Amino acid sequence: MATDIDSESWIPLVEFSVQKGISLSTLRRYIKSNKIAWKLLEGRYLVMDDGTFIAPRNHLGTTEDPAISGDIESRMKNLEVTLMAANEEIAELKTLLAFYEEKWAQLSKNNE
Repeated sequence: MATDIDSESWIPLVEFSVQKGISLSTLRRYIKSNKIAWKLLEGRYLVMDDGTFIAPRNHLGTTEDPAISGDIESRMKNLEVTLMAANEEIAELKTLLAFYEEKWAQLSKNNE
């Protein structure tokens, strides 16, 4: 379902994940099975946020306590997005490190 429609709102997986209350692994499965509109831009997956996606209720950053102001909730949501982005970057770096370690092992073996 990869498209080049630029008139729609394309957002990173992490941001979509937080907004819709759906895990990154589920989003990746949806992309793989073409259940959601996506595109690859500069090595990063983006998904279309056209308002039609229905996901399970988002429990992140929600509260029943009226004492918590919208400003605090907004800050919490921003921190959650930042944390998820950092965790995704760490996972990508671990994958890249494993790749280079494997490549190094192959090169060392070939040079013996």
